Amino acid sequence: MLDAIAECEEAAYEDGLAAGLAVALAGTDGPAPPGRVAALPTAALAPGASVIRHRMADLEGIAFVRRDGTRPAPAPELTAFGARLGAVRIGVTRRLTDLAVHHLSGRTSGGEPMIRKQLVAGVLADLVTAAEALRRCLEVAGHLPVAVTDVHDRLTVHDREAAKLLGASGFLAGSPARAAHVSRLTANCWIARDGDS
Repeated sequence: MLDAIAECEEAAYEDGLAAGLAVALAGTDGPAPPGRVAALPTAALAPGASVIRHRMADLEGIAFVRRDGTRPAPAPELTAFGARLGAVRIGVTRRLTDLAVHHLSGRTSGGEPMIRKQLVAGVLADLVTAAEALRRCLEVAGHLPVAVTDVHDRLTVHDREAAKLLGASGFLAGSPARAAHVSRLTANCWIARDGDS
């Protein structure tokens, strides 16, 4: 499991969300999601798939596809996939944090780069520490559905904090934060919650 976690995270960090998702799905029979929609890399779509258009997802190479009536994958399989998807999201979060550091290094306030501001440095430290803690949680407890769901919920919060560091541009469709937003939507397709069918 540790190798799969590391591989999924690195693919997303180096090559983006779609690449990470492709690695997370590799070696599976394409598990059916717990809900009515699956998030898949656009490159992996079957001909004639019933795609739900989403402009930001399209830009990230992700497609939302209606489930064809197949039964959801068994819970242990979905949990294992959810852990790999969590690693993908950690890679996306790390990438977003690095972009925020670059952005803040080029902006000044009071005659010094914003990256040197104590509050900004504190937020960045929290983001880096959280990514490490969430990775460790997946490595140790990635077989537990509640732990996997918690990791995804925390990643959503951390991604929002990282997007804030980009200022108003962090909330535009063309922002580097777009991948984090689409990763949340992707997780919503795959992480089982009460009432999913």
